[in-house]
Amino acid sequence: MPPRTALRLVAVCALALAASAAGGRAAQPTYFPDDPIAVDPETQDARHVREWDLSDLYDFVEHSFLGPGDKASIRAVNVNTIDEVPDSSWFTNRAGTRPLTVDEVRRGPDTTRGPAPGTWTVVAGKSDGITPGFTIRDTAGITWFIKFDPESNPEMATGAEMVSTKLFWALGFHVPENHLAVLRRENLVVAPEATIRDIMGRRRRLTEDDVRQLLMRGARRDDGSFRVVASRALEGRPVGPFRYYGTRPDDPNDIHPHEHRRELRGMRAFSAWLNHDDSRSINTLDTVVDRHGRQIVWHHLIDFGSTLGSGSLYAQKARAGNEYLWEARPTIITALTLGLYVRPWIRVHYPDIPSLGRIEATFYQPEAWKPEYPNPAFNNARPDDLFWAARKVMAISDDVIRAAVDTAQYSDPAAATYLTDVIMVRRDKVGLAWLTAVNPLVDFTLSVTGTLSFRNIAADTRRAPPAESYAARWARFDNATGAATLVGTPQASTTPSFQAPPDALAGEYVQVAVSANSPRHAAWATPVTIRFRRGVGGWTLVGLDRLPDTATAGASR
Repeated sequence: MPPRTALRLVAVCALALAASAAGGRAAQPTYFPDDPIAVDPETQDARHVREWDLSDLYDFVEHSFLGPGDKASIRAVNVNTIDEVPDSSWFTNRAGTRPLTVDEVRRGPDTTRGPAPGTWTVVAGKSDGITPGFTIRDTAGITWFIKFDPESNPEMATGAEMVSTKLFWALGFHVPENHLAVLRRENLVVAPEATIRDIMGRRRRLTEDDVRQLLMRGARRDDGSFRVVASRALEGRPVGPFRYYGTRPDDPNDIHPHEHRRELRGMRAFSAWLNHDDSRSINTLDTVVDRHGRQIVWHHLIDFGSTLGSGSLYAQKARAGNEYLWEARPTIITALTLGLYVRPWIRVHYPDIPSLGRIEATFYQPEAWKPEYPNPAFNNARPDDLFWAARKVMAISDDVIRAAVDTAQYSDPAAATYLTDVIMVRRDKVGLAWLTAVNPLVDFTLSVTGTLSFRNIAADTRRAPPAESYAARWARFDNATGAATLVGTPQASTTPSFQAPPDALAGEYVQVAVSANSPRHAAWATPVTIRFRRGVGGWTLVGLDRLPDTATAGASR
């Protein structure tokens, strides 16, 4: 029996005995001894998960016209008791949880220095999809996927891939190990067993002419070589992409509907920041990996060549991030006005920087940003999900952004400077949009003597003026019944600090609801409810409700 299950069984049995002795009926406690959990327990073996494939065309039709996924406006179901996302096969907390160093971000998920030098053996060709390329095996026996820049925009797709990979890693997602590399035709040999798909999707033997044709589609440098991104094959057995709604039926650990997972909901803010408009199932990959003596499914984001200003094979379309591929209203208006109506985003000016494509920060508004077609998880994102995501975006420092851009190795220093500035401005707009839409109080602590301290993250990041005042209401909290008994009278303070009434600290748990008064932000008046548990070393934060949803209480269990 897993330790977490055993602890909960003991707790429930103890409460049941107590209730039975009192002649009542037992209730599940609000908090268990191991709350708040830091790692999502994935205890079931997933070795029987089988590979599946999703049709890109069907994915577009389904999401554009059928609207899949549950649309209930409920709290994210995979948050822990302090409203955070535990580490899991989906996500690892990094930015906003601890300071990230420049060297960490430069390295990101990398475990090697890229493909080993020498002859690369081509084991497969890729002529389908948006980006042509090769699968190669280097002299160390490691498999890599090789992707090129388009002839029209040298350094664009490879640069976007490098920068976005590092930043999505910093935000907490599982991403591939990507390196810039130099490919020379004379260093390629074709394996006898190498294959490629023809235009009908059938596999056939890869020929030298196929290699020549694929190389003709890439940007060649003056010396005849190619700058490429080498993406290391992911650990484990590939089993296909994940959907942004529902669950994978053959994965026993996949118990939370994807449209209600906070990291996928919050990805709306992350994608808006980095213009990841191609954020759809085709750019994800699940693999079955060994962890702690069992096999589980590990979930990855892949292929960032269509982010920032890159559209992979061309400079990003001006539509990207501003309108869905199919959107009825603007299409109808344009038709009814015989083309006289000009969409506002068409008028946006972009600097002529071929290595960056089209990316800007002046017209950009995070709240209005859209992917290529509707994403069920993005559509379910509530203000608390976007607040969580915006905190992580704002935790990415200027130095970290510079380090990520440095990994793209742009030959034009002006391009690196421009992209760095754009990413910083877009970051700050994300904070302005979503750090202010809910009560922005964070980092609550309660001292042994009962002093409550906290921070206003919107004010600390200069996304909003400080609150004019704060209000607090204290209560004793009964963990067995979930009942809160008010203590004392409401308190007011002009600083982020309160002193608990002595009676509030008499039990094992204490509750306090804190609101902020801001003439500009009415949402700040909705209190954040916090609960602390007494331990050997003092009070520990065990509960936080920013936008509580009683209908889903305990759903993360």
